[in-house]
Amino acid sequence: MFGRSLLSANLVRKSLTTSARRQVHKGGESTPPMRHVTNGQKFLFYLFVTGTFISYPSYVLYNMNNLRPHPENQLDSEVTEQLQARIAAKKEGTFKPFQ
Repeated sequence: MFGRSLLSANLVRKSLTTSARRQVHKGGESTPPMRHVTNGQKFLFYLFVTGTFISYPSYVLYNMNNLRPHPENQLDSEVTEQLQARIAAKKEGTFKPFQ
């Protein structure tokens, strides 16, 4: 009686391993769909995938300035005073740039 239970356990173990091995080798169910696609369609699919992958990062890099808030570009008060003094000196004719 004890021998029959060992025998049945051995048979169950063997059937599980053989069924697992046979599941791996089902060729018709595990072949990729690209096997039946023409070369032109494969090439167009490749172009579509690469275009999709490249388009988003290039869009982000192209619109980088629109994604972040713009800083206020103002000169310091001392710099604006110097610019106004230079403009006034140019109008008077007393401006000397190489001093």
